[in-house]
Amino acid sequence: MKNKENKIAINSVQIEIKSFKDSMKDLKESFKKIERGETIKEKKIVFKDLDTLRSILTKERIRLLHCIRFKHPESIYELAKNLDRNWRLVSEDVKLLSNVGLITLEKKTEPREIIKPIVNFGKMNIGIMI
Repeated sequence: MKNKENKIAINSVQIEIKSFKDSMKDLKESFKKIERGETIKEKKIVFKDLDTLRSILTKERIRLLHCIRFKHPESIYELAKNLDRNWRLVSEDVKLLSNVGLITLEKKTEPREIIKPIVNFGKMNIGIMI
């Protein structure tokens, strides 16, 4: 699946809630796969608890992800206009979602410097270890 920029798009992202210990086990297994020459294709984001996940994936941030995915804004300013939200607040949300790996930021310098937010997946699968 390819997006507008002809970059490989991920169909879905796996979001998990698990302990640090369990996360380290998964990481160790991933390193073993890489050592064997296997390719790791899945995108996985792990949170330590449900409260952390809830604090990141708020209703407004999910709306923001949806807007990026379907309206393809060329800048954070355009994204804020599409959402009818304050630019500064949208910029903070974009930075946070970028830091956790849900948004990719593409810098463009021509004709002026802008930052384009990109979402490369179509759905989130959320798994909770119990």
